Amino acid sequence: MKIILTKRQQRLIIENFTEENLRKLCYQIWDKQRKMGKEPHLDDVIYDISGIKKETRDDYDTIRPIWYEYNGGYDVLFEKLKNKIDTKEYKLVEAEFDLETKIKVVHLDIVGHFVEIMVDVDPSGTIEFHGWDEETGEEYVVKDTIDAAYHEALLNYEGAEFQGMIRSSVYDLFYNLLEKYGIPIDVDIDLKEIY
Repeated sequence: MKIILTKRQQRLIIENFTEENLRKLCYQIWDKQRKMGKEPHLDDVIYDISGIKKETRDDYDTIRPIWYEYNGGYDVLFEKLKNKIDTKEYKLVEAEFDLETKIKVVHLDIVGHFVEIMVDVDPSGTIEFHGWDEETGEEYVVKDTIDAAYHEALLNYEGAEFQGMIRSSVYDLFYNLLEKYGIPIDVDIDLKEIY
């Protein structure tokens, strides 16, 4: 459901929003979702009406605490998230990088508002990596195992970029899987361990 408001209407709503009014609005939306047989979630309508942008400091300080309260607390949601992914393996496929591998969640940690997810990446998975040869000034492509491509990237001082590509794919996988819990996530990967 998308609600369209004029700038004036939005300004008036924001000016008159107290924390209690925002709490009532959120609870009404989530209760309605539940009555409709849906699992309550952080619906965009909350952000549209409140004028708060999703995944910003205002969201983390204003909307998310109400969300956590509605669900029985941050710890309750964290336990659900943990039960969903802790020590589990996932197949990671990313067409953009021709990436196909397995990852395993090895550690979860609460860091501020975020849950940090640490995963091991199977080095025998495959990836296509574009690098830049500084001596010849030409771009080259490596289509090999993750381990071989990573070592190639390290030789050309592109190890951080390579890890960033894989970290981005891992983040997208877990963001889509865990968005319903409403807890912001961060991911860290380990490419050095033998899977």
